[in-house]
Amino acid sequence: MAFALKSSLRAASGLRPLNTRRTKLVCKAEPEQTKTPEWVPAEAAPVIKFLEASDVKLEELPAYKTYLQPYVESDLFKSSTGWKELPETINGRAAMLGFVAAAGAEIFGSGSVLTQLSAAPQAVLVILGLIIASSAVPVVKGTQGDYLSALKDTYSVPEGVFTPANEKVHGRLAMLGLTSLILIEMIVGRALL
Repeated sequence: MAFALKSSLRAASGLRPLNTRRTKLVCKAEPEQTKTPEWVPAEAAPVIKFLEASDVKLEELPAYKTYLQPYVESDLFKSSTGWKELPETINGRAAMLGFVAAAGAEIFGSGSVLTQLSAAPQAVLVILGLIIASSAVPVVKGTQGDYLSALKDTYSVPEGVFTPANEKVHGRLAMLGLTSLILIEMIVGRALL
């Protein structure tokens, strides 16, 4: 009777009787063929192909050999990259100017730092280019560090104010301040100041 009851309940519920034979179900993933979206211009297809590739050797590309290799392998490039003074000085100068500009614009109601960057990216890039150029020109001319004595000779600057050590400290503080300002604004979701 119990068996008949179970069979009738199983039939009423639409369930099939249990199979004593087991079968295997095997799923195999096929490599996904990426297709360039229709809205991407045809000229951008090589760029997208390059970005999607995982086996690219940068040094073997003709564009690298033509445009980058002469600069990357130059003595000036090797001496001014890495954890050295020139990149830190350039980044510090850019951060000092960027922090003061971003904080000032926020105070006067221009929105968060990212909003300001999205509103005028060209101006930011031009200013960064000018900072990099003005920092690199003394190195190329071989007069690195002489600007401080020229500044003291031209203007009456108190002793110990404009020193390389002060510039380095203020640059590091500005880098931390600008990074913190951007991170806090991203977390909060609005302008901080």
